[in-house]
Amino acid sequence: MENKSETIRRLYREGKGISEIAKALGLSYQRVYTTLRRSGLLKPKGGEPSPSGEPDPEAYARFLQGLEIRSVELMEVHAKLERSPKGKLSFRMGLEAFGPEPREGGFSAGLALGLDFQDEEGPFGFLRLRVRAGYATPLFPDEPLFRAFRERNLIVHLWPYLRLYADFLTAQMGLPRLVLPAWKV
Repeated sequence: MENKSETIRRLYREGKGISEIAKALGLSYQRVYTTLRRSGLLKPKGGEPSPSGEPDPEAYARFLQGLEIRSVELMEVHAKLERSPKGKLSFRMGLEAFGPEPREGGFSAGLALGLDFQDEEGPFGFLRLRVRAGYATPLFPDEPLFRAFRERNLIVHLWPYLRLYADFLTAQMGLPRLVLPAWKV
């Protein structure tokens, strides 16, 4: 039976990324990174992404250290009820990140939330929301930095706003209030 360090190394050799391994094993990103680094499998070069596409943790820490949220904006709301719902209600959710877009002194990035409402007879309405945050930072994120930021930080920054809007707007639509669950990292 292999221990956690052996499992981490095996999964990395099979082509899994650091975040993917951490999530699968219920470990922190740092624990997986440290194990791979100590084993010699991971040798990032000064700020360049590792072979798995993950940014260098030190470069990512520097990026986060200089980052400040300057604004949060509701960019788009589109909601529609095709008919009055009947019986048991349910919804399907889609979530997509967008950005980064350069801004003076930083960048902006956001999340688009789609909720499709259904009842016993099928779809009866939808809600679409787009929320964007403006960030001040001395460093514009490259693709590996933004990918990590999108998966670890952006969702944590903007999910509470999407929860609030979904709750408020479903009530305004005459539907039972929809309280989306807290985002767990």
